[in-house]
Amino acid sequence: MQQDPRRIYVNRARPYVTYALIGVNVAIFLLELFWQFVLGRSYGETVLVLGSKANLLVTSGQYWRLLTACFLHANFTHLLSNLIGLYFWGPHAELLLGRTRYLVVYLASGLFGSLLSYAISDPLSSSVGASGAIFGIFGVLLYFRTRHKQVFDQVFGMQAVAFIVLNLAGGFLGSGIDNLGHIGGLIGGFCAAYTVGLYRERPTWKRVLAGAGLLLLSAALFAVGYLRGLRFLLTGPI
Repeated sequence: MQQDPRRIYVNRARPYVTYALIGVNVAIFLLELFWQFVLGRSYGETVLVLGSKANLLVTSGQYWRLLTACFLHANFTHLLSNLIGLYFWGPHAELLLGRTRYLVVYLASGLFGSLLSYAISDPLSSSVGASGAIFGIFGVLLYFRTRHKQVFDQVFGMQAVAFIVLNLAGGFLGSGIDNLGHIGGLIGGFCAAYTVGLYRERPTWKRVLAGAGLLLLSAALFAVGYLRGLRFLLTGPI
């Protein structure tokens, strides 16, 4: 049966994936506190062991850091700000995508944010945080706007746009913020949402091509970051 493109299908189940992601982030932060205050390790050593995105270590073969860094946080304020965004905006994306697609897009957003940061930031840099994945949620909302502009304007409107603009501006003006991860997460979230489609949307050849393009772009970003890191390891800073 042909779907009506004007109709909005949503997953009306409770947003258990969002709740689970909140739980995972909190649990890992508690593990960070355990390492620091019970085992007596420094913050830098703690996040390094637990999987921060240390660019040179990624280049050395620890590729998993591109994803694990998305579940680590620098401090309680950092964690709280990300969890507030996840709690208030994540359920909307989960409702629009459905549980499985939402989880895929969330992880893809965080990973793409890490890849953009890895490709462009200093080879010696290191970062942590779920911000890229949170921005990916807003990428989902922006994709939804391309399909249902009037509904987006009525339900989300300037609130979503203001969140994106203010947080990106804060990233540019502030220090110690990996804004590349934010930008990458936003782009990755939009592209991943386009690839998987909204809840009950069927695959099309355009979605397949979009997914292939996102994978190729991800591979290109990884290659750039890897070559920059390798040159640094072989020749030192230039």
